[in-house]
Amino acid sequence: MQRREFIAVGSAAAVATAAQAFATQAFAEAAGGAKMEDMHPALYKGLEKATIDCVSTGNDCLRHCLGMFAMKDTSMAECADASMQLVAACNALATLAAINSSHVPAMAKVVATICEDCKKQCDKFPHIAECTACGKACQECANECRKV
Repeated sequence: MQRREFIAVGSAAAVATAAQAFATQAFAEAAGGAKMEDMHPALYKGLEKATIDCVSTGNDCLRHCLGMFAMKDTSMAECADASMQLVAACNALATLAAINSSHVPAMAKVVATICEDCKKQCDKFPHIAECTACGKACQECANECRKV
C-alpha cells in the first residue's frame, strides 16, 4: 500500500467513525433519550469538589508541619498526623465520588469523622493561614459528607 492510499484509507475510517458517533447521538436524542453526556451524570459532584479542596488544603497544612519539623519544632505533630489521614481519606472518597461508587455513603461517614478530627487540630493554630484554610475545608467537606 502506498503512503497516499494509507492516508486516504485512514482518513475515510476516521470520518466514518465520527459520522457513526454523531448519528448514534442524534438517534438517541430523536428517540426522546438523553444526550450522550447526560447518560451518566455525576451523583456526588459537590462531595467530589469538597474532598478535592480538602486534599489541597491538607497538603498545604502538611507542608507547613514538615517545615516546622525541619526547624526541630514538633508542636504540630498531631496536626501533621491528622492532615496525613485527611489527605489519604479524602483522596479515596474523591475517587469513589467521581465514579458514582455504591461505597460513597459508607466512606463519607468515615471521612466526615476524619475531617472533624483534623479540624480540631487546625483550630489549635488559628494564627497559621494553612491551618485556618484546612479547618474551613474540613468543615465544608464534613458537611458535604453528611448530605450523602
